[in-house]
Amino acid sequence: MKFRYVAATALPLALVTGCSSTEGPVDAPAAQTASQDPGAHPPGRSGGQETEASRAPKGDYLGVYMEGKYKNKPVQQAKFSKQKFGRKPTIAKFFHAWPSGFPTSWAKTAYKAGALPQMEIEPHGAGTIEAIAAGRSDEYIRAYAQQVKAAGVPISISFAHEMNGYWYDWGTKKTKAGTFVKAWRRMHDLFAEEGATDVKWLWTPNVVYPMPKVKLKQYYPGNAYVDWVGVIGYYRNNQKSSTFKWIFDPTIKQIKKFSKKPILLAETGVQTGPGRDKKITDLLTTVAKRKDIIGIIWFNMDKRKAEKADYRLEANKSSVKTFRSLVTKYSFGRP
Repeated sequence: MKFRYVAATALPLALVTGCSSTEGPVDAPAAQTASQDPGAHPPGRSGGQETEASRAPKGDYLGVYMEGKYKNKPVQQAKFSKQKFGRKPTIAKFFHAWPSGFPTSWAKTAYKAGALPQMEIEPHGAGTIEAIAAGRSDEYIRAYAQQVKAAGVPISISFAHEMNGYWYDWGTKKTKAGTFVKAWRRMHDLFAEEGATDVKWLWTPNVVYPMPKVKLKQYYPGNAYVDWVGVIGYYRNNQKSSTFKWIFDPTIKQIKKFSKKPILLAETGVQTGPGRDKKITDLLTTVAKRKDIIGIIWFNMDKRKAEKADYRLEANKSSVKTFRSLVTKYSFGRP
């Protein structure tokens, strides 16, 4: 089995709430280069405390996002996942917009259910990233950090995901890479100053093929500010290829030139259509066999209205069977 560390107890599949993320079109403009030192160290300690209660599961992390009646309900989702897919979640993921408060009750419930609470903070709003970088949001960040500390459970934080795309307020069209880095570091440092250190910081770029000219290094806050890299990518029927090698490898190879941090596929799925079970097998088998990748979060979503794509496993009986056989074979999630 792979060994890796994280902030959480015996962790189950990833529950998520309200992500609007997608891989964007292919014509994104190149982002401006940021001047930074990837090895710079913050005034506080990076990452969560490694305690007996914060060790990772024996196998890979597994998350399954479902909407509707399971949204924001870690216990119910864990039960559903166990019944349907044979494994329980090991990460619980919560999407919320800036400047919402920390969902303390949800985080405690998720942790008690055996899942590492992962917060996906989306800083929507013109000028939000610039305000954070300039210190104009310090009061909110400190209050949030204090709530995290008071909750008393380990968490993971992802901030402004898919920053290398252009479809979000914090993306390449509206935010310079250097501003993103400065905002990330400031937020991290304020958490450290408030003593909210039982946190895994998850940096989450989109796979690079939709934006081949946008280099990832300029968006990297530095090894002292990042604990995990959360790559986002999907198997889609309109792509040139639908293999792990084509979708993820170029991104991972680029990242490894400046970071050796563990990689989590923070959003992934396989669209319904020809060869779906083969693609599911390609995804899970590859992740299970690679020591540099610590798991996945499967977005079990019906996105036929927004993208004309359906990623729900239960859309095909054979897909449920294939998924279940592989996550149990390779010990994803928790029994």
